Amino acid sequence: MMRRAALALLVLPLALAAQPLLPLPRVVEIVAERYHGRMIEARVVPGRDDEETSVAYELRWLTPANDVLRIRVSATDGGMLLVEGSGMIAARK
Repeated sequence: MMRRAALALLVLPLALAAQPLLPLPRVVEIVAERYHGRMIEARVVPGRDDEETSVAYELRWLTPANDVLRIRVSATDGGMLLVEGSGMIAARK
């Protein structure tokens, strides 16, 4: 696990330099078009092996029902990669 984390730290700057990233406000707009609520945390993370992106935004999204969703969005094209958490169906627009 530690080796993978160290590798991610080395690969992430290369991926960032190779591809333009969507700005965070645009990613928040993309998520807000699909889910009620607001962002409470965001971070840029390396894409996982099963994702078709090298860089992703991982958002914590607070729904009107006070549920917290974890949402992963491709940082290069804005595609939704993962949505999980209690209340995600009710938060859909």
